[in-house]
This record gives sequence, C-alpha cells and structure tokens, in this order.
Amino acid sequence: MANGNGGALTAATDHALVKTFTPLVVAGLLGIVGWLFSTVLDLEETVSQQSIHIEHLQEAEDTFSYQMKELKEVVTGIRIHLGKVTAH
Repeated sequence: MANGNGGALTAATDHALVKTFTPLVVAGLLGIVGWLFSTVLDLEETVSQQSIHIEHLQEAEDTFSYQMKELKEVVTGIRIHLGKVTAH
C-alpha cells in the first residue's frame, strides 16, 4: 500500500517539477536563439561594411595608380625640358 501511494506521490512531484521548469527551459532556449540570431545579424552587418570598405580601398588604389602614372609622365616631361634647356 505504501508503494502505491509513494508511486503516486512521486509521479505528482515529477509532474509538478516538469510543469514548473518546462516554461523556464523554453524561455531560456528562446533567449539563446534570439541572442544567436541578433549576433548573426550583427556579424552580417559587419561583414557587409568591411566589404564596402574593401571596395573603396580598391577604387582608391586604382585612382592612386592612375595619378602616379600621370605624375611620372609630368616628371619625365620636366626632365626632358630641363635637359633641352641645359644643353643649349
């Protein structure tokens, strides 16, 4: 008889524990999933910004290369002109 009542009491206690802790576990899992989701979105935004910065740096490099080429042509022209002036 004690086993029958003890088993029912244990089952009732187990059921009460499950009813108590299930919402807490679910809320914890939802919190973790929400945190992971926001972290992934932040990381995606950071990657997007870095990609934009890389594109701008590449454009600046191309512009700088073009400007250096023009500067070399101007310096060469000045050297040629000075060479002609000093030769006379």
